[in-house]
Amino acid sequence: MKKKHPAIVPTKVAIATSIAVMQLGAAWAQNAQPAAAGSGLNLDEMVITATPEARSKMKQSLSVSSMDGDQIQDAMPASSAEILRSIPGIRAEASSGEGNANVTVRGLPISAGGSRYVQFQEDGLPVLLNGDYNFLTPDVYMRADMGTEGVEVVRGGSASTMATNAPGGVINFISKTGEAEGGTIGLTTNVGGSTSRRLDLNYGVRISDTATFNVSGYARDGQGPRATQGVNMEGGGQIRLALNKDLGGGNNIKIYAKFLDDKTPLIMDSPVRIVNGQIVQLNGVNPGTFSPYAGGLPRIASWGLYGGGPGNMNDGLRAVSKAFGAEVNLDLGGGWRLNDKFRISSNGGSFNGIMPAAYGPTNNLTNPSSSNASGYQALFLGSRFNDAGLAVNDLKASKTFQMADQAKLTSTVGVFMASQKLNMDWEIGGFNASLPVNGSSTYGSYSSWYQRNVNETFNSLAPYAALGYERGPLNIDASVRFDRQKVTGSWADSGSKGGLGIGYHSDLNSYSVGANYSLSKDTAVFARISKGGALPSDRILAYGGACGNNCLQNGNQTPNTVTQYEGGLKWRNGPVTTFVTLFQAKTDETNYDVTTGVSSANKYDAKGVELEASYKAGNFRLNGGMTVTNAKVTDSNIAGYAGLTPNRQAKVIFQLAPSYRFGPATVGASIIGTTSSQDGQTTALQATLPGYTYVNAFAKYDVNAATTVMLGVNNLFNTLGYTEINTDRAAARSITARTVRLSVRYNF
Repeated sequence: MKKKHPAIVPTKVAIATSIAVMQLGAAWAQNAQPAAAGSGLNLDEMVITATPEARSKMKQSLSVSSMDGDQIQDAMPASSAEILRSIPGIRAEASSGEGNANVTVRGLPISAGGSRYVQFQEDGLPVLLNGDYNFLTPDVYMRADMGTEGVEVVRGGSASTMATNAPGGVINFISKTGEAEGGTIGLTTNVGGSTSRRLDLNYGVRISDTATFNVSGYARDGQGPRATQGVNMEGGGQIRLALNKDLGGGNNIKIYAKFLDDKTPLIMDSPVRIVNGQIVQLNGVNPGTFSPYAGGLPRIASWGLYGGGPGNMNDGLRAVSKAFGAEVNLDLGGGWRLNDKFRISSNGGSFNGIMPAAYGPTNNLTNPSSSNASGYQALFLGSRFNDAGLAVNDLKASKTFQMADQAKLTSTVGVFMASQKLNMDWEIGGFNASLPVNGSSTYGSYSSWYQRNVNETFNSLAPYAALGYERGPLNIDASVRFDRQKVTGSWADSGSKGGLGIGYHSDLNSYSVGANYSLSKDTAVFARISKGGALPSDRILAYGGACGNNCLQNGNQTPNTVTQYEGGLKWRNGPVTTFVTLFQAKTDETNYDVTTGVSSANKYDAKGVELEASYKAGNFRLNGGMTVTNAKVTDSNIAGYAGLTPNRQAKVIFQLAPSYRFGPATVGASIIGTTSSQDGQTTALQATLPGYTYVNAFAKYDVNAATTVMLGVNNLFNTLGYTEINTDRAAARSITARTVRLSVRYNF
């Protein structure tokens, strides 16, 4: 196992990366041929995500990144969150498997998990209304496949006003609709280690002069990325359908459907020791490969507060979704355009995770008695998603007015409506298990410790409006949004069992103002100020929110707010393209962590710089990015926390992605790193998360015009990289050790 890199190493690598990319431009720009259209960071690409109107990246006063479907497939990512680790400004703790990732942007906090300040979208609509429900995050239902046209990521900017619960940004997965005709079928399997097999398909066809159709999906089975003692924890798949119809006269309609039923392992914290603020491995327990799942795990006889039948811990993370949606674009006459998007999703599934609660016969939460601890008490965290369905509609109309001085004024008015169900049964308990976990591990019987039932409906109404002004090189836009949310339902737990009614509301007014000025066709500067936030999710049920439990029945719950300032430069010269953004974000939030039972009320201030750069010369490509953040806790209800850097906030995160094509072969890599950070501050288990750098690599070879063979390696050098500890027990979560996958694709 490769040792953790010292914290200083990623800092030097990140700085060197940035300098190298910039210097390449200075050294090569004069002699190199102009970059081909669409190369580099694609600054001429039109942006449609979280913006009042479609404009090119060069003209938007936003920080925007994008990846196309081919880039995603070549990277062979292990999850949706793994895709995002290649995008500057995004902090994705992609260490939990296919779902339940923690995702945020530019120093906004991850204080109790999830993606509170970032909205995951599919074709312009949210996957879930909130990003931080207990046990349920939107990436659970987001599976990229060959039918993914690309991903657009808007950080900050008008995301505060063009989407609900998205002040940090919007991550939009865009589906293919069949414009590119033809099909691809692919088979992927793990090489060595645990078994994992996946079959992918995409097919696009023009079914008439005015209509196209696309079908995509996958099926898989196996253990997953980590050995699970022979238990097949991967199983299921996804089918997606899309139809695009040109109605003539600038009108069109797109129709989408998705059917997802997929089961994958849920990777939780591994047993470790915390010694003098350092994470120390137990003998025989590698956090990069540790998996608690096995055929001998005890069964749960009666699940949840109301006896919901038996449960199997080996179900891992299961996502079930049936969704149908459409987008309509119409010319209303008089210069008015109408756009309406709607989707109805029936969502279900379950969360089954295991992590250490205590060690050995001494029941020591902090340290096992020695590095040879022979057993531990396991904590089971479970939730059944009885109903997480979402009905959502976003309707907007816009008109562009041509001014006398050749300026253009565009007005947009819209209304967003959503109804999110959240019906869950919790089951939390424990059992004893021997270490290391293998086929001969022994287990004690399961004991139930806590149950909860949550049955909520979140009804959201958000009218919004925007004005855009364009004259010559100057673009200015301003927008406002008025979120009004009503929450009804009930909840009960094993402490009360009598049931508590829910009937509260939460209001949030947001604004965003930005300007972009093009100094030339290759250089632009921009600036923006925004204020937005995130409405409370079910996390307030544990403590009643800012005004106590009375507000759960009748009151106004205070939203979590974010104020942001940003400004930057977009520049390209020959083969070099750069995008630099300075930012400041101030956050005021309350939160609850189910794994520790801690309620928090904190204020944060994060300042920094975000760099994205690209270099292209012939068959060589190099994309790089770096985010430097100086964040502080400015106020907190937790004694001693104010004045510290927020937990798990690294000073520097960086990405570097070189690739080279020679003849029929292409090789490439994705190098991702972070400096060290602290977690569990002010607790007895405070520890350093060491800085680390890991490498994902791929090689592909075009056997002929139709057939391609690919080899992908995640975590090539077996780096151990901790993303979090648990502040209530000696446990830590690491990225997964090296996995190797072989893929064969056939185009037809």
